[in-house]
Amino acid sequence: MRACVLTTVHPYNDNRIFYKQIRTLLKAGYQVTYIAPCPPGVNHLEGIDLVPLPPLPRSRRPLNWWRALRAGLRSQADVFHFHDPELIGVGFLLQALTGRPVIYDVHENYPQAMMDKQWIPALLRPAVAGGMRVFEWLAVQILDGAVAANPAIYDRLRKPSRRLASVSNYVDIGLFDTARGLASFTPNCPYFIYAGSLSSERGVLDCVAAFERLSYKDAELVLIGRLDDTDLSIRNLSGQLPRAVRLLDAQPFEYIPPLLRRSCAGLVPFHSTPNHLLALPNKLLEYMAASIPVIASDLPLIRAVVKEAGCGLLVEPGNVEQLAEAMAYILDHPAEAEEMGRRGRCAVVERYSWETEARKLLRLYGELLRQSTPGLRSEADGE
Repeated sequence: MRACVLTTVHPYNDNRIFYKQIRTLLKAGYQVTYIAPCPPGVNHLEGIDLVPLPPLPRSRRPLNWWRALRAGLRSQADVFHFHDPELIGVGFLLQALTGRPVIYDVHENYPQAMMDKQWIPALLRPAVAGGMRVFEWLAVQILDGAVAANPAIYDRLRKPSRRLASVSNYVDIGLFDTARGLASFTPNCPYFIYAGSLSSERGVLDCVAAFERLSYKDAELVLIGRLDDTDLSIRNLSGQLPRAVRLLDAQPFEYIPPLLRRSCAGLVPFHSTPNHLLALPNKLLEYMAASIPVIASDLPLIRAVVKEAGCGLLVEPGNVEQLAEAMAYILDHPAEAEEMGRRGRCAVVERYSWETEARKLLRLYGELLRQSTPGLRSEADGE
């Protein structure tokens, strides 16, 4: 069986799409066509029929929608799986033109996310969010299946969806533990780490401000990720950082786990925006998998995980003083910090492992394929 996976927004090596879902499909015996933006020089991935798209700015991305549609039609796939709300129209066309099942993977609460987008004029955000809500509602009703990346998304879409699977973005422990690391990064002192999209609403500027308040001269702050160029307050961040703050470009996933393991704590300082209130950041679980304590914003889903696992400290969102105090506490109490990290690792292994989520994904594929091809004994179930 052949699956065609499409994205025009995420990088080709996206953690959820490539490292978790596509590798799960390959292990289950699927042939995979993968349509995704790729930098120059990336035109092959082992075991995958890669269709590289040129990385384009937001204003020109519609060109890639049509490229993705053409490539999808040529793939002769038995099932299609797309990962961006901007591809909902492409999903409708693939369903109508091929008669094959199409799955929409919902990574976040997109209607709420529209309210936080600085590139959308403030007066238009409610209308854009409302339009997104209607468009997404139609998508999960019309398309054959949908995947929710966390329980809150599942609850929001469960009623209108034809067939919805909750496939949380948990940690692939095996992949995480075999990552090889980044040879060019050799820290000589304790460091705090933030890995992910670098934007003000995710608290990156708070990290820098809190770190500057510390009195420790032998500590560093490491920020890893892509700068959000639509965020005016963070666009010029690289030219404003203190000497002890390192800024690294976004790295392939296989380089991240060793950087986490060597740090003294992982930071999740998200602001209390509508989209973050019901989000469980993947970086939180990755910090826990790396056996390091977490310092995180006291938001509902984050609070539930951190308190249940006893794996770190919670701070008021946007409170730089509390964030600085939590960082100092970790440095002053190394034995307690180590125990927090150990408890976080145990929680991931026991409750937040990708293995269980992979089975849910394969079950959805199997159900859709059997429905579209009567009598099929689908390899999607791993049978």
